[in-house]
Amino acid sequence: MFCRYGYLIALLCSGVALAQEEPQKSCGAKLAAIEAQLTEAKAVGNQAKANGLAKALEAAVAANCEDDPLYAERLAKVEAKEAKLVERQNELSEAIASGQSMEKITKKRQKVAEAQAELHQAQAELEQ
Repeated sequence: MFCRYGYLIALLCSGVALAQEEPQKSCGAKLAAIEAQLTEAKAVGNQAKANGLAKALEAAVAANCEDDPLYAERLAKVEAKEAKLVERQNELSEAIASGQSMEKITKKRQKVAEAQAELHQAQAELEQ
């Protein structure tokens, strides 16, 4: 019985972790998702769902959706990642110029690659 509860707790915790990692969607993406669901509901003849989605589209999302704070937050993240990448590239250049060991240079190259990946991720989120 304990094992069953342990599994349930682990499942709930993993769901919470996944929900926290999911990036926020822009207003345009939210509108597109609702419109796609609305089209699907109409296609299968689910009028009740279509009516609910139409109301959500008109009232909640269209009237209250504002991209500016979300865009500004994502832009700031991209700028921070760009600065981090420049810092990592400078550290690598200094390590090479000072003749540090290949092990240290390799670690610094890995950090540059990680910073590049983080920047690309932030840029992708900005474009959503």
